[in-house]
Amino acid sequence: MAAVLVVSCLVGVASAGHAQHASWTQLEELWHAEYKAVERIKTVIQPVAELGDVLKTYVESWEALVDGLEPPDWGSEDPAAGFSLLRHVAEGWTRVDDALQKTRSILHIIEYLASRPDREPLPNTDDVAAASEAVTRLAHVYRLNTTALVEGGRLVLDPVTGYHHPLSANELTSVGLVAVKKGFLDVGVQFLRAAKSRASVVQQPRLDNMLAAAVKVHDHVLEVNGPRSLAHVTATTPYGGPKEASPSRVVKAPVVLGVEYLSRHANATWMLERRPLVEQVQVERLCRGEDLRPPRVTSRLKCRYANGGSPWLALAPFKVEQVSLDPYITVVYEVVSRGEAGQLKKKMKSRLHTPYFPGSDSLTAAVEGGWSLKHTWLQEAEAAVLMGVGRRMRHLLGVTLDDAASEPYMVADYGLGGEYSAHRDTHGPTRAPPHSHVGERLATVLIYLQTPTQGGRTVFPWVGAGVGGTAGAAMVWWNLLSSHEHDFLTRHAACPVMRGRKTVLTKWVGYVPQWRTMSCSADPSRKVMLPWH
Repeated sequence: MAAVLVVSCLVGVASAGHAQHASWTQLEELWHAEYKAVERIKTVIQPVAELGDVLKTYVESWEALVDGLEPPDWGSEDPAAGFSLLRHVAEGWTRVDDALQKTRSILHIIEYLASRPDREPLPNTDDVAAASEAVTRLAHVYRLNTTALVEGGRLVLDPVTGYHHPLSANELTSVGLVAVKKGFLDVGVQFLRAAKSRASVVQQPRLDNMLAAAVKVHDHVLEVNGPRSLAHVTATTPYGGPKEASPSRVVKAPVVLGVEYLSRHANATWMLERRPLVEQVQVERLCRGEDLRPPRVTSRLKCRYANGGSPWLALAPFKVEQVSLDPYITVVYEVVSRGEAGQLKKKMKSRLHTPYFPGSDSLTAAVEGGWSLKHTWLQEAEAAVLMGVGRRMRHLLGVTLDDAASEPYMVADYGLGGEYSAHRDTHGPTRAPPHSHVGERLATVLIYLQTPTQGGRTVFPWVGAGVGGTAGAAMVWWNLLSSHEHDFLTRHAACPVMRGRKTVLTKWVGYVPQWRTMSCSADPSRKVMLPWH
């Protein structure tokens, strides 16, 4: 328990930062703003340094002049003292005046730098803690190369490709302490070990104490609670003692998918106590690129050209890939061009705000709303591109997507380790849809404006499938059954972005404007499918 208190006291919890890590667009702006600030600082360094040297010399000359004299004796008629005073001012103040004049020419730069906090949301220690948590989650989900971490302080996957910025001992320490605080105990030990390997001689004693405390906490929690819960993750064997040398074989938990998952909905105990952890583990496996379904399921999936029965698309059908048949999830390619994506990203750039809530004390950071991104809403009237997107999807899907019949488009820009924990898009029985004329979210159209090079998959834990995304493509799935009940298999998550940028455009198709035109099945449990299924 003492070890727990030691580590807890060393870590602050993010609570009042600007969450700049949650958007690569704003991180990019910070890169450019910092470059300009440093360039301005370079222009003032020499004049300010010269002024400091000149003023110091002038003060030292004065102090030597009056050494041993009290203020009443300054006006004495000692000719030597009078001569020294005249020489001190005549020669010294000329240099002071020159230095002051040079400084006056850069005062506007100094004033501009001094007003930077009034113009920009500068990161603070809370932002650093939130970014440390994001790095922690990346290390946990993607199982980073520990050798590269220890030897070079680099966050890399296997195989190692491209440039990877090395973290300093202090930065590794920051991540390690936050990891322990958040319950990622194995990651915390790894980062503190890496920090110790890169620390100076002066830093070593403090890091030794931190690492010993983290190992003690890790091994105690492993012994008492096992390697995994919603509140913690440890290695399968203790770090302290001889057991570390012979790790036990990790046995993967059985997968729960589809009908089996739905059959457990009636089991209140399982839903309350087991479901959250099973879901979290399956999300993480899907994020690492696994497909949890057997070949008899995936072998039935197809790709084809489709026009939705629309003459408008007859000569230019869309390429469609089936991701799942139950629920019906597809990827529609080339929905948005590169130029159109660029226009939308430019439009949202200055309007991003954050729904991110840092500061949770456990892995259950926000199971029902854990966003680590920034977003904004766009109306069709604001961008002609959106009217074109709506027209294409309307002809393909046979539904109405204009703003009068659905919610506005949401643009989300993911940041450092940006993710969205498992959720379903429907509002559910306990929350009414915000717009009665739109109703529940019948379908989701998720369009990739930009995709990361590593991480950032969209995964469906109870389907056992995931999609990495292709720029310009759209994922489409239906959230409701014919009875208007929620399809619980459509719960999905956005995996942490490891490398690169992820920007998506989402349109939720409203139910109310569609029910008069869509066919109604006599079977209330029937899935809503695309017309060309």
